[in-house]
Amino acid sequence: MNTILEQQTIFKALEMADLSVGDKLVNLGEILEIEESDYNYSLVIARMGQRQVWTFHKESTLFVE
Repeated sequence: MNTILEQQTIFKALEMADLSVGDKLVNLGEILEIEESDYNYSLVIARMGQRQVWTFHKESTLFVE
């Protein structure tokens, strides 16, 4: 019988204001840039070999590795 061993990773929940460049968002990728506006943050994320921009409300909590 084949057995697959799963790697256990602990994630942290961070408020948007506590994110830093270099943090890795769960299921998205590494944060390359952070831009703040009045109501949200726009994050440039390295994902699937591309630079993608994702926008989140300032009140959001995200999970990082």
